[in-house]
Amino acid sequence: MNEPQVWTLIGVFAASMVGVITLVLRTMNTQFASVNRQIDSVRDELKTEIASLRSETKTQIVSLRSETKTEIASLRSETGARFEALGTQISHLDGDVQAITGRVFPE
Repeated sequence: MNEPQVWTLIGVFAASMVGVITLVLRTMNTQFASVNRQIDSVRDELKTEIASLRSETKTQIVSLRSETKTEIASLRSETGARFEALGTQISHLDGDVQAITGRVFPE
């Protein structure tokens, strides 16, 4: 093989390598773009799910707060009624104790 043929082969090989590298880089760029789209899709899905979860949690907290307020109001009402009944019983008991004291210890 003479020198011009060697230089021709070197040129063909160099051109082939540049073409292969270009093809590989374009393929990788396409794959990276695909991966980026998939990551963006996952990110959007996560944002949607987190927003939904936040909304559900907020609704549940509001519901729980409302139920708690209702139960506390009911408990207050019931406790107040029981204290009134206890007060009535104590005042009746006081009258009974005074009557017994008047009989046992006449003046």
